[in-house]
Amino acid sequence: MKLWPWRRILTVVGSLLVIAGVAPLAYILWYASVHKFQPVSMPLPFEHGHYTSTVFKTDLDEPYVIQMEFTDPSGQSRGLNQEAILDLDWKVVDSNGATLQRGFQNTTVRWANGVNLGEYRPKRGEVQQLIIDLNQDLAEPGGSHVTIEVNSTEDPEGIAFAYYFAARWALIAAVPGLILLVVLFVIRNSPRDRSARTP
Repeated sequence: MKLWPWRRILTVVGSLLVIAGVAPLAYILWYASVHKFQPVSMPLPFEHGHYTSTVFKTDLDEPYVIQMEFTDPSGQSRGLNQEAILDLDWKVVDSNGATLQRGFQNTTVRWANGVNLGEYRPKRGEVQQLIIDLNQDLAEPGGSHVTIEVNSTEDPEGIAFAYYFAARWALIAAVPGLILLVVLFVIRNSPRDRSARTP
């Protein structure tokens, strides 16, 4: 009667569990490292004026959204001054100065800690700049901060959720597989097992 090579089978099973558990987490870490989900994040002064971002590229073939975030002196998200009027024009231009998308905002924003100004879909790898014309001062308390951001719609929060679930899956699959491989290694290198294999 043929004996099954149980150790070899268990080694293959343990290895497959480790690979299946680690692969999704490794892919997410690689994906997050090669893509820039927020190519622009710049402070916006409260004073009326013309503001231009640094030159940036978008590297994902999907829409991007232009957002404003309001924070207090401690860096916590906070609502706007209840009577603050947000009056601005914005546009995204390419390396030749051609407008890719433009928009405007002229409204009273009550207690909002963030505003979506608009959305556009650039070509992958396109060189761009964001231009903001603030048409009147922002009536915000001293020490507050306003940040203008260009974010991929596949935002970092989504990647964080994917990372969380991939890490949980790694614990479920890869850790038992690793334990199995360690146990097999210890058994294989035990004195009793070595003596049994010695001719």
